[in-house]
Amino acid sequence: MLRVVLTGASGYVGQAILDQLALLPKGSVAVRALVKKDKAFPPRDFVDVIEGNLPDIPDNLFFEDPHLLIHFGIKQVDFLKTGFYETNVLGTHNLLSKCNSNTQGIIYGSTLSIQGRNSNKPVLESELVQPETALERSRAQAEQLIIEAMSRDDKWAFCLRPRFILGPTDSLLMKGLIMLSRLGVRVGNGEQQYSVITVEDYARVVVNLSEKIVSAATGASIEPSIRCALNVAYRLPVSFNQMFTEIRTEKDIENRVKTLPLPVWLPGLIKWIPHAIAESAATQLQSVGFNHCCDVTALEQQLGDEITQLDGIKKLQALLKNQHE
Repeated sequence: MLRVVLTGASGYVGQAILDQLALLPKGSVAVRALVKKDKAFPPRDFVDVIEGNLPDIPDNLFFEDPHLLIHFGIKQVDFLKTGFYETNVLGTHNLLSKCNSNTQGIIYGSTLSIQGRNSNKPVLESELVQPETALERSRAQAEQLIIEAMSRDDKWAFCLRPRFILGPTDSLLMKGLIMLSRLGVRVGNGEQQYSVITVEDYARVVVNLSEKIVSAATGASIEPSIRCALNVAYRLPVSFNQMFTEIRTEKDIENRVKTLPLPVWLPGLIKWIPHAIAESAATQLQSVGFNHCCDVTALEQQLGDEITQLDGIKKLQALLKNQHE
């Protein structure tokens, strides 16, 4: 029996995780999902909705039977300008305090961006964490809390670090590239590369790691518990030019292409402009204008290469076709 406590269940990745759990044999999975009061949540027969929010954790969220915590309850946008600490750091701390002796491990949805930007080589998990923004700092702190807590109890912890998660509602890379493709604007030389994975395949990674933890915890395998960060992406990155071309082809865009030079210092300069639109523009430029690549060897050592060997461009083509239809 796979029992899961899931935060962020109503979100982009949370719903994809539930989709993958739904593919497991009927009766083999049970989920307690932390969902904000009055939040729309599609019913599923294997999911019990527990009303609450971070950092105020309901007492009945955790099972008394063996279970995992899959923690994707992350505040990513600060609309009210209240900061990220309360949800992402204090919320994680309070979740950890509610874990019990039957909590076998934690899978946390972190991000590659906490290791800094503008790297010219694939980033390894062992490299120095260099968060630059308040959001990134809060997620790095959450990682540290999780690793420390699970180390004390000799339990499992995987802090997952994807960079770009492609999907129908992707608001970061896909949204920016579609806008640039429609405008006919190539940013930089177009050779900048990105590590990507679809939200569906990311959710498959989460579920496969969950099964690995349960297998070890129940004695079906003899692996000792480990605690680590894991980069999550397809092995081969995709370039701006590749994605730009695919988007323009699929959407029949034929306007003239202009090149926008992007010196390294420009996004930082734009961020000094005291306006939310300027900050958003700078973030988008940093996202599409520079390399964002990671090494996935550690993930392959855990799960093999069934997912990592998939082709990011073919996955993009399928997403674009589905959008077109």
